Amino acid sequence: MKKPDFETSLKSLEEIVEQLETNDLTLDETLAKYESGIKIYKQCYQILEKAEKKINVLLKNSIGETRTEEFDLKKAADTEPSTTEEQ
Repeated sequence: MKKPDFETSLKSLEEIVEQLETNDLTLDETLAKYESGIKIYKQCYQILEKAEKKINVLLKNSIGETRTEEFDLKKAADTEPSTTEEQ
């Protein structure tokens, strides 16, 4: 069975949080939702860690040094990877 993608997992987690915030659940239901939410949180965290590792690999320069920089969504959208050179 294929694991859900990040967006699907995050949406599920948001739905669980909304359900927990309503206070309409029994204690057993609350605990079950909480447990499910923790599992989904861990999945999301693993997906983000994997993405971070891929980004770090992409940021390595020609001699293998990794540079760290804050991700800038606008800069990323304006820059095509095939034309970007590190200096």
